[in-house]
Amino acid sequence: MVKSPKPVDPSFQALAEVLALGMSYRLACSPDGQERRFLYVSDNCLALNGVTAEAVMADARTFYKLVVPEHWQLTGLATAQAIRDRKPLMVEYAIRKPDGELAWRRVTSAPRPELTAEGWSIWDGLQVDITERKLAELELEQQRQRLDLAVEAAGLGFWDYDVRHDRAAWSDRTKAIYGLSPEAEINFEIWFSTLIHPEDRAEMEAAYLAALQTDHGTFSVEHRALAPNGEVRWVLAHGRVLRDETGPRTVLGTVLDITERRLAEQQRQLVTNELAHRSRNGLAMIMAIVSQTARSAHTVKDFEAMLTARISAMARSQELVNEGFDRLSIADLFAAALEPFDASRFTVDPSLGDQRVNPDIALMLALLIHELGTNATKHGALSVAGGRIGLTADPASPGKGVLVWREVGGPPVKPPTRTGFGTRLIEAAMRSRGGSARAQFLPAGVEARIEFPRLET
Repeated sequence: MVKSPKPVDPSFQALAEVLALGMSYRLACSPDGQERRFLYVSDNCLALNGVTAEAVMADARTFYKLVVPEHWQLTGLATAQAIRDRKPLMVEYAIRKPDGELAWRRVTSAPRPELTAEGWSIWDGLQVDITERKLAELELEQQRQRLDLAVEAAGLGFWDYDVRHDRAAWSDRTKAIYGLSPEAEINFEIWFSTLIHPEDRAEMEAAYLAALQTDHGTFSVEHRALAPNGEVRWVLAHGRVLRDETGPRTVLGTVLDITERRLAEQQRQLVTNELAHRSRNGLAMIMAIVSQTARSAHTVKDFEAMLTARISAMARSQELVNEGFDRLSIADLFAAALEPFDASRFTVDPSLGDQRVNPDIALMLALLIHELGTNATKHGALSVAGGRIGLTADPASPGKGVLVWREVGGPPVKPPTRTGFGTRLIEAAMRSRGGSARAQFLPAGVEARIEFPRLET
């Protein structure tokens, strides 16, 4: 223990108290640093720490026990190293006052040059209240973490460009959006000449140059990004130009991967175009059906019955098209088109089920099959008990399919004296769609050969 410490320097004590810098103290430490004794503690110890100066001087542990447990190791290691090296100490830590209040303190201490006769070192120190600053730092850190979380959730990447020194800095997210590694070097030349799709560079450059010409100019451009591995993605790049009295200084910006949104927009546009196309075709088809039906009907009742049946067949086929949208199998097409007839009287070649067609061809085939079935019910194989109809596939050229409708077991067939709706429809409809159709009225039964464009499976 220190036997005869020197009196406390009154100038240090006076300066600390007059300037209200914090709690001043003097501490004696044993050579091994294990034993410590406060030689002086200023009176504001009570206001700062909730314990009196007398209590701290009587037992140093009263002071050290205020440190929160999670900071014991921090303060212990810093203090031990300072004592061992006889170098100034500066450490920040949290304390828990006796009343439960949490506060932050910074302690700065330095050793005096001389040692006591027993080898003890003497330290002059100052404890300062930094609670407000620490709470502000913690709040700022929490805000930064919330911002990081929001940015991550939004998928935003940040970038900035030093206009005058031609230096660019990209966040890791920005580099990832453009297919770059976090270590990749980047500058404006690489960005504009390599990473932006050639067809989009002119728009990007024009928007950027226009922003440079105005105070606090901004630009926002959607462009395609070309990654080094060849992948193409859509990116929304937004920037703001910061200026000073001499002109543009810095450009700050963000990028956002909008590939999914652009693909969804393109898909919606395709659907819209397809629906418009189908609507036009549907209206044209209905007009043709009404016109042809009017020519072949003898009474208003006949006209109503035939028109209703034909439009119903078209509606059933349209439902099937809506489900398949871009391609349909012939098997599903037959199931819908033959629904009004007795399916047990049809023999369908299984190989037809593997063939697929686009919506336009599907609608036309469904209507043709319905018309052939209607005629077979009135005059052909389906008009008698033993009649049957076979649907077979014939060899066809690449990209084509051939469907053969063949009636057997019906009454003898007589060639028609005039060309009816079904025949005209068969012959004209497929021709305009890159196919062909031909009906033969053989004595054994009607036979129709329909060639149509088909899709590759």
